Amino acid sequence: MERHTLIDLIPAYALGALDSDERDAVEALLRTDAEAQALLAEYRAVAGHIALLAPQRVPPAHLAGDLRTRLAADRAARPPDSRPGEDAAPRGGWRLWMLAAAAALAVVIAAVMLLDQDGTPEPTPMPPATLYRQLLEQEGASRYAIVPDEGNEALTGELLVAARGDRAVLCMTSLPALGADQVFQLWMIDREGTRTSGGVFTADPAGESIYLHVPFSAPVTAYQGLGVSIEPPGGSPYPDRPTGPRVFSVPLGS
Repeated sequence: MERHTLIDLIPAYALGALDSDERDAVEALLRTDAEAQALLAEYRAVAGHIALLAPQRVPPAHLAGDLRTRLAADRAARPPDSRPGEDAAPRGGWRLWMLAAAAALAVVIAAVMLLDQDGTPEPTPMPPATLYRQLLEQEGASRYAIVPDEGNEALTGELLVAARGDRAVLCMTSLPALGADQVFQLWMIDREGTRTSGGVFTADPAGESIYLHVPFSAPVTAYQGLGVSIEPPGGSPYPDRPTGPRVFSVPLGS
């Protein structure tokens, strides 16, 4: 594909809405193209805030396919003269348009996910610190210790999982300091070794404890562990692996 076509696909890539051939082509561009990397980081920053609007749950199986179909139809319907050329201003305008359109679609998805099947809005998600305190008092809740990597020995904390395995919170204290152009990124590793991003976050430089919802899409027994890495703004350019150093891991047993 031509570069401008791959640039057009980056918002859909960030949402995991591309087929395997498109995804491979975009990732090849991201490995060498700083402008594409910056655009992905910009979009993921927007999408990350949108994702916080919705409670953590498994999306319908058809959702990714529906999104691919809508994005493909939108690209096909775009007039030929709106394709970006070599001029920087039109290309930038098109990227902003794509970002806005994909973000709007993500808002619609989030709104749908906030509804029960009967159309009733769900309650506002509980703050992670409050949930953590509740789980501490819950009989049958599971606790898994954080294992800091070398150089982060001051780091302490644990993963607390509800007895039913449907809710989980990470408590972390004394995370390392981040640079101005860095974020932490959570990774969930399933039993087959596949990594899934759990989102990006930052920490209070004062070193106080922070709490983070862990968006498991299956019972905790389906995972072998968690990890947190240091990444550029917006997170790793790859949806299934980190690019920066690991801060800590959380083994979840055999």
